[in-house]
This record gives sequence, C-alpha cells and structure tokens, in this order.
Amino acid sequence: MEAIKVEMTIDSEVIRIPELRRFMGKKVEIILLEVPLTDHQDDDPDIGKFLSAAKHINIDEEAVQRLREESVI
Repeated sequence: MEAIKVEMTIDSEVIRIPELRRFMGKKVEIILLEVPLTDHQDDDPDIGKFLSAAKHINIDEEAVQRLREESVI
C-alpha cells in the first residue's frame, strides 16, 4: 500500500494535488484531518511547525520563545 501526506490550507472547493497522478485509475480512500493551530502558529508559521513536534518530543515552549526573542537583532 502506498500513501502520501499533503499539508495545505483549503481555500476552495476544488483541490489540486499533483502528487495524486500516480494514483490515477486506482481505488483510494481520502481522509481530510483539520490541523489545529497553536497560539504560536498565528505569529510565525515556522515556529508553529516546530512546536507541533512537541506532541512527540519534550520541548520547553517558553524557553524556545525566549531564545527566539533574544536572538532578534
């Protein structure tokens, strides 16, 4: 069984996913899951992606935010 994962923001009823070409003619199951936003994702999408990994590893989010603030020139 082959699978793909595509993360995108839905902005239309029509979704174009070029990665689906290899599945043409095959029976597939498509499941859409909403990815909840964290408070940090609104400010900076890159830190939001990083902090979403916190579900899998132990990250001190406050320490990460302090480091980001201190590293701003």
